[in-house]
Amino acid sequence: MLLEMDVRDYALIEHISIEFGDGFNVLTGETGAGKSLVIDCLGLAVGGRASAESVRTGAESAVVEAVFDLSEMASMADVLCEQGIDPEPDGTLVVSREVWRQGRSRCRINGRIVTLTSLSAVGECLVDIYGQHEYQSLARPSRHLALLDSFGGAQLAEALAVYRTKYSVWRSARRELAELEATGRERARRADLLAFEASEIESAKLRPDEDALLSAERVVLANAERLLGGVSQAFELVYESSRPDSPSAYDVLADALAHLDAAARIDASLAPVRDSLASMCEQAGSLGRAMRSYRESIDFSPQRLAAVEERLAAIARLKRKYGDTLAEVIEHGRAAREALDLVIHADERLAELEQRVAEYAGDVAGAAGEISRLRSRIASRLEHDITCELAELSMPKAVFCIQIRKARGDGEQELVVDGQPCIAGPDGVDEVEFLFSANAGEEPRPLARIASGGEMSRVMLAIKSVLAQVDDMPTMVFDEVDQGIGGEASRAVAARLARVGRTRQVLAVTHLPQIAAAASRHFAVRKEERGGRTQAGIWRLDPDERVAEVGRMLGGDNPSALTLAHAREMLEKLAAGRI
Repeated sequence: MLLEMDVRDYALIEHISIEFGDGFNVLTGETGAGKSLVIDCLGLAVGGRASAESVRTGAESAVVEAVFDLSEMASMADVLCEQGIDPEPDGTLVVSREVWRQGRSRCRINGRIVTLTSLSAVGECLVDIYGQHEYQSLARPSRHLALLDSFGGAQLAEALAVYRTKYSVWRSARRELAELEATGRERARRADLLAFEASEIESAKLRPDEDALLSAERVVLANAERLLGGVSQAFELVYESSRPDSPSAYDVLADALAHLDAAARIDASLAPVRDSLASMCEQAGSLGRAMRSYRESIDFSPQRLAAVEERLAAIARLKRKYGDTLAEVIEHGRAAREALDLVIHADERLAELEQRVAEYAGDVAGAAGEISRLRSRIASRLEHDITCELAELSMPKAVFCIQIRKARGDGEQELVVDGQPCIAGPDGVDEVEFLFSANAGEEPRPLARIASGGEMSRVMLAIKSVLAQVDDMPTMVFDEVDQGIGGEASRAVAARLARVGRTRQVLAVTHLPQIAAAASRHFAVRKEERGGRTQAGIWRLDPDERVAEVGRMLGGDNPSALTLAHAREMLEKLAAGRI
């Protein structure tokens, strides 16, 4: 329940603070006094649209704060927790909205800054606001399905949850199937490309680091003559000289070792020196034999050089196309082969999907048919209840009908439900439209075509009165519910609002004295000038002020004594419960 609201610097409002009560609260005032501003402020506080133009001239920002009592709304604890808000122990909830002249806004719940999405999610569980926009939208069939479903209770909600799960699976499979069917030609082209790439890379029989090894071999082959000359000269100098007058290092060391060995047999102290020289001689021999082996291994084959260069060129071409390194080229070939396998198996997947889509369609059709049957039963009850409500709202001959038909597309048959081709959506296969006739003998027709403003107001009130029996919305707000009505109809509307106010909080803006007199708490909105500026103010009326206000609504700004007496009588009848 809405306990109080504080507003600063909003449009004509400099500052107001209002304490609401349970039951039926009413706001009255002259045309243009700012009654609807109060409703706008409440809408802003619970996540409605914000406009920088609503900031009062001369102020930097407008601030609206609303306090609610959640002590009898256990379900709100879960809603708050979903938004990361801890419920207050005393059951109060404070929501606020600040709008700056630059267009920015800030939302708070219990003092904590939250997103507008979070504020709206909480706000839509606290207040239902019905203004001119809602009355106009009631004529649109697009809203009728949701209104019907809101009367369906847990059974319909569970059936819809089951249906939506099946529908989601079916739609996902249909999308995948459509994509496969649409890309058949593209898959064929892709298969050709992948097959070529995989074959080109695999036929090359690449080995990791092969290019580095071949590059080194090419350097050797290209410089074979220089290598042979250099190694041969070193071999002669170290091991086997071809010139008798220039012995090799090995020959010199061997001759020196023979002399030193003879000396060591005479003086044993020369043995370490002889051993070192023997080691040097052995090393020279080993080096010589290694150089001889390398010299003999040098290949002068131009054919091998050409083969190496051809292989390196082929590797370079593959690297230009598929990767900077051989590892990347090899990986590209592996990936192409895997992708090709997937494309090849797409036809198998296509056949599998076609079968699954058909099976899922049967599941969805069955669930949709169950929902349609539930809606038909619910519609019968709702038609009866709303027609009874309209009779109590001074429309005894009114007839309210709910037309349910299967949705049809532009020749596209997605499902067959109960033998009828239809188009499925997330809410089923039904299209719902409310039909209305105000007078006996008239054929019920769509609301948009026949309902006057006064009739539309009462139809809206009848619908909300019936739906209020099945929802737990704590506060209902009606802005100009009295549009286009008067006389007996106004008394009937007043009585209905008062009855709704016995089970929940009702806040209404009205121009009619009959509705104002039916309220349990009465607020007046006035415009006045202060310091050359127009301001809107609001206050709760005491019993005498209330007589004067109802008298004004009955007879103008200067009501006669008779008018005031009539106003007092209306209020006394209310107090005695004889409306």
